[in-house]
Amino acid sequence: MSIPTSQSSQGLTVALAVRKDIHRYGLEGMLHSLESIASIFSYPTIADAAEAAPKLSPDLLLTSTAELAEATDPVLARQLRDHDVRLVVLIGPDERMTSAWASQVHGFVDRSALHLSLLREAVSDVCAGRFHVSASLARRLLVPADPSPAVALTAREIQVLELVAGGLSNKQAARSLGISENGVKRLMGNILAKLNSPNRTLAVVRALEIGLLAK
Repeated sequence: MSIPTSQSSQGLTVALAVRKDIHRYGLEGMLHSLESIASIFSYPTIADAAEAAPKLSPDLLLTSTAELAEATDPVLARQLRDHDVRLVVLIGPDERMTSAWASQVHGFVDRSALHLSLLREAVSDVCAGRFHVSASLARRLLVPADPSPAVALTAREIQVLELVAGGLSNKQAARSLGISENGVKRLMGNILAKLNSPNRTLAVVRALEIGLLAK
């Protein structure tokens, strides 16, 4: 069982469950800097923290998605809930929550943007009964990492693009569609502009990437 890394008569009691020593020590240092925290109990696993919860009654448990993924015993979540331990989870850009713990979480902190003020805000919100999501994490959830602008091609432009993708020249495409070669050139110019592409080849690649053409 862990011994407290700090303790005083007033303030919050925080349990920390992080397996990697270097990460755990770094988080301990940040928690020590928060004036609202009186005691910090540090553990390598959620199971260890849950086992100590009846005696320590921590106000919150700070952990990460990696530790939650390993904590598959449903009893652990019940132990924390029964002792009113609020769960704050560090989550990285490419990490996901396990469904078994999703309903138990009181706050998410963006690991990639973690700093002292962010951690202070998360602790304050959660202990005040507010659900916390880091602003940077919220933006990442709401906005795709590489959003593709909406591109609208007319039915005739799609026809031309499909023929070009099949290797036809402007003259061959014109013959296939029963229109003039100048008409195909005009349509191709519209396509290049809409797809922001300097040539036919890149226009086809771009159209495939955003789903205008079937791969």
